[in-house]
Amino acid sequence: MNKGNIFGKVSIAVAVAAWGFAGAAEAQAEHFVPSAIVAANNEVGIAITGNLTNYQEHVTPGPADTESGWQPGFAVKGSYMGNVYGIHNLYAAVHYARSSGNIGYHGVVQTARGNVPYNGTDSATFNRVMGRVGMGFRITCPHEMMITPYVAGGYQAWNRNLQGPFGYQENYSAGLVGAGALFQYAVTPRFLVSGDTEILAVIGGGVTPHILNGELGSASFGTSAEEKMTLGVDYRITGPLHAYSDVSLTHFNYTGGPLSIPGAREPLSSTNQFGMSLGLAYQF
Repeated sequence: MNKGNIFGKVSIAVAVAAWGFAGAAEAQAEHFVPSAIVAANNEVGIAITGNLTNYQEHVTPGPADTESGWQPGFAVKGSYMGNVYGIHNLYAAVHYARSSGNIGYHGVVQTARGNVPYNGTDSATFNRVMGRVGMGFRITCPHEMMITPYVAGGYQAWNRNLQGPFGYQENYSAGLVGAGALFQYAVTPRFLVSGDTEILAVIGGGVTPHILNGELGSASFGTSAEEKMTLGVDYRITGPLHAYSDVSLTHFNYTGGPLSIPGAREPLSSTNQFGMSLGLAYQF
């Protein structure tokens, strides 16, 4: 079975299960807006971030390129939750993250004498922007809890800039579309914890290597999958000022594809990213 179809079905199942569970919970009580949760969902914020990237190409026979290292960065976010045209707890959010830094490259260089091992540095830059639309549902319990199923879409890009005598640049990019669910729990009226899961399809992806004066052209990728899990906290310091932090784990594959020169090909690859953030937000 096609892997993209599998993750597509899983994505639909997550969304349907979240909506069904939330609807059942909502039916157990009159509609109620959890103030601490809604407050955290009506804010704009900016954070400093750290991002650990591990990249692995899959080539048979090898050797294959690998990259690993930390990049500092920043992220900005904005979200809204409210009652709009009779829709209770309508949720909309946007998030942008950028990280840049030197990470270790371990691979080979193709020469007239064959493949030569090469260790270098990639001055890498990552960009990711995501938007969401969903609706929050209260879960009946002694404390304020909410689950918010949503649909999501966005874009991600990686500028690979290998340094040194064999240096070159490549630009990777792809669209993202899928669904997820955000769970939030108000420990106190000021302190909130959350868990978030996204299951996305990676669509319209490709890479353009800036090698041989552009003779390699670009490679187009097939549809694959991306999964992201995030754990976060939000604390109201005073008035509308909040502090927030989260940790996340993201995994995705690029299918690879043929380049313009016969026999040249971008290989299948896997990327894992561990992220951390710490920021301040303003509640509106």
